[in-house]
Amino acid sequence: MKLTRPCFVVLMLITSCVYAGAQDGAAQAVQKMERAWLDAYEQHDEKAMTAIVADDFTITFPDGSMQTKSQIITSLKGASGGQRPTMKFHTEEVQARVYGDTVILTGRVVTEYQRDGQTMSKEQQRYTDTYVKRNGRWQVVASHLSNDTPRQKTN
Repeated sequence: MKLTRPCFVVLMLITSCVYAGAQDGAAQAVQKMERAWLDAYEQHDEKAMTAIVADDFTITFPDGSMQTKSQIITSLKGASGGQRPTMKFHTEEVQARVYGDTVILTGRVVTEYQRDGQTMSKEQQRYTDTYVKRNGRWQVVASHLSNDTPRQKTN
């Protein structure tokens, strides 16, 4: 079957739109998952953490130390004491890059340490999180944090 040039152009445009829509859907799904992951940390939710974080997950912290999924779950179990400040998280400047069944998020995560509803301190870090779709669901497989200090404005 011979396609005329206009038919070929229309077919390519439709294919591009479908592909772009799939990429947007993956990025949105992973960004929603990222918020659920931060909520799991805030709420010490082992069940949610277990579902979101892949078994082979590792996170690398700014000081070079690393943590695995099992270490995170253990830390959640011990973090429910009333003496420690609570942590609240939000992200900024998030960008998503989709590569088939892999989505990489980059941005800034802001951690607020609170006690009795009052913010005691804040820290911000740059992050790179890698999500992979396995068996029909997204999971985070790797995370890397680096310190991010506020830039001073110069005149």
